[in-house]
Amino acid sequence: MNKKIWAVVSREYFTRAKTKGYIIGTLMFPIIIVFLFGGIYIFGKAFQPSTQNFAVIDQTGRIYVQMVEMLPDTLKNGSLKFSFSEIKTTDENLEPTIEELKQKVLNKKLTGFLVIPENILESKEVKYSARNVSNFDDLEKIEWAISKSVSNIRLENLGYSPEVIRREMYAGYINLTSFQLTEKGEVSKSGVSNFLLTYLLTYLLMLFIMIYGQTITASVIEEKSQRITETIISSIKPVELMMGKLVGVCLLGITQLVVIGSFVYLLSAFGAPFLLKMGIETPKLLNIIGNLQFTPVVFMFFILYFFMGYLLYATLFAAVGSMVNTTDEGQQFLTPIIFLNIIGFFIMITVAQNPDTPAAFWASLFPFFTPSVMFARIAVSHPSLPSGAVLSIFTMGISIYLIIKLVAKIYRVGILMYGKKPSLKEALKWIRYK
Repeated sequence: MNKKIWAVVSREYFTRAKTKGYIIGTLMFPIIIVFLFGGIYIFGKAFQPSTQNFAVIDQTGRIYVQMVEMLPDTLKNGSLKFSFSEIKTTDENLEPTIEELKQKVLNKKLTGFLVIPENILESKEVKYSARNVSNFDDLEKIEWAISKSVSNIRLENLGYSPEVIRREMYAGYINLTSFQLTEKGEVSKSGVSNFLLTYLLTYLLMLFIMIYGQTITASVIEEKSQRITETIISSIKPVELMMGKLVGVCLLGITQLVVIGSFVYLLSAFGAPFLLKMGIETPKLLNIIGNLQFTPVVFMFFILYFFMGYLLYATLFAAVGSMVNTTDEGQQFLTPIIFLNIIGFFIMITVAQNPDTPAAFWASLFPFFTPSVMFARIAVSHPSLPSGAVLSIFTMGISIYLIIKLVAKIYRVGILMYGKKPSLKEALKWIRYK
């Protein structure tokens, strides 16, 4: 690149990088994550739950005791999380008793009450009434306890010992520990963590390609509308101006992705111990974060495929910007380009679970899908490289070169066209101009 191109690169990068919007946007992702987990900790401390008091009408006379034994959960202060009281009734006073319990709930003397019908084995339905029924986690635990109690009764009715059966069932549970086979040996890897990390990173690729691609379109339209393009190209070739814009805005995207990627790396390396210190003890969450494997190699491919994907798409966005006079006019041309990017992301969701199929191989070599699909295949296959990884870099490079060469012909004419409503047919004519 010559000095003129670097002058445009510097202008595009530094004028935008110094704005408050860009700085805030760059820091937004880490700040959101910090506030998310910090909020869980702070609000968890500020809004400590108290013991929930439930009344239970057990018309079977067999479930209440078992259910209470299965819910020994305690709060952090040591008190019981669930406090149950059994209400004895007869068929005659059932309705008055329920009305009395409703008043206690409305007066906040009870959290709620349960009515377990006598025909629970057939109806398989328990009625729960409360002022607030949004605490689905606690309700799920109560439902689980009642379900197990019902299962015990059914087993007893069949003449089996529920305790023995339960013990044997629990004794048969296993933990499936997954290992990825590589030429250098086995690597322990969590399927859920690996997929979630791949999904997050690929989503960021798709999002940033669209955001910064449309930034190019807006930049070109802005210069056209202000009639400063003629002044600029009097000292620089149109293709040099276009390349300067592409590279300058690309560096903005890479800067943000480096910040985000560094934060994700720190989260994968130190996130689980940090959350434990904050008092967040959700096993599934800690297991997922603890098994994130965001290595420098994956990070390198993350930046590489953003760079190539951005150049591919942003060049087309630049062509659209040069053809139209307003952003509204450009939407008809931008929509199919954006759809191509989104389709690649949706293909990635399936490919990430089956990265070695022939369909995944060929989809990852299609230039418009390569950034999302091939990066996903690399992320889930690391430390091994999937077939076609190196080939995809060459195909992307050739595609980018050809598209830049093609778009440069449209750009040199389009940026000087004013007032005329654009059409694809007109743009194709510009390609043939010499």
